[in-house]
Amino acid sequence: MLIRIASMIPVFFLVSIFIFLLYESIPSIFYNGWNFFTSYRWNPGMTYREPVPGPFGFRASPGASFGALLFLFGTAATSALALAIVVPVTLITTIALAMHTPRLMSRAVGASMQLFAAIPSVVYGLWGIVFLEPLLLKYVFPWTEATLGFIPWFRGPATSGSGLVASSLVLALMVLPITSAIVLDSFRSLQSRFQAPILSLGATRTEAGIAILGFARRQVIGAVFLGLGRALGETMAVLMTCGGAINMMPVDIYSPINTMAAALAALLDSAFIDASGMALSALAELGLFLMIISLASSAAGRALAGRIVLRGEAW
Repeated sequence: MLIRIASMIPVFFLVSIFIFLLYESIPSIFYNGWNFFTSYRWNPGMTYREPVPGPFGFRASPGASFGALLFLFGTAATSALALAIVVPVTLITTIALAMHTPRLMSRAVGASMQLFAAIPSVVYGLWGIVFLEPLLLKYVFPWTEATLGFIPWFRGPATSGSGLVASSLVLALMVLPITSAIVLDSFRSLQSRFQAPILSLGATRTEAGIAILGFARRQVIGAVFLGLGRALGETMAVLMTCGGAINMMPVDIYSPINTMAAALAALLDSAFIDASGMALSALAELGLFLMIISLASSAAGRALAGRIVLRGEAW
């Protein structure tokens, strides 16, 4: 009975947090409606004046408007670009470590990659500010402007190293340990069964590695979803490298951006100034939406990566 009670404690806290966010976000849901997802204007209004009644009787400061489109776009863009970097790196690294590297060296390198997960996110953010952003501004962005300037999103000019690229690269480093560990473990579990038959058919070691990854594709997809769950909720590193854009949609890859998690951390203090509480309620709605998509991504990843019976084995 004690074990059963202890196993229900995480579920209790998860449900409690969800109910709390839902309750706190009700005023914002009714006040903003669908405009919350279609507008990028985030303005708590004239907080120094008396709150006025709004839709459905909920009170807000005069001129208040809360739109999360900028944060939604920033979250989706940084996560997608980070995964676009991580997935090929993970697959190439898996084949290199499992098929072309001695066993002791392979395990040492794999363990070293997993140590990236132990680095605090604020350290990643500091590295991004001190090293990555000056590198991008001085060397990478001038090259992209000169060679890819005919594409609107690469036209520039670049005035800062912070923004979409810096945040995505930092996120890629933080997601890589999760995806690489899952894919490499899945690959090794299949390697002993399929490597010898595939090599006996005349395939090279690289071709055999690609074929084995094909059998582990469900685990690869699961690893991508788990990495997405990590990328969606990352706060400090993204907050330090995204540029903190407010009320300004990005026009190119050099523009500052913002994400849902970073906006929650950056706007929380100022939300307490709003006597109507609507700014805090809008942040609660933003947190509720972030929690839902993060849980959905993590649940999908665990369901896919945790399957024991592979689709390829059924063939």
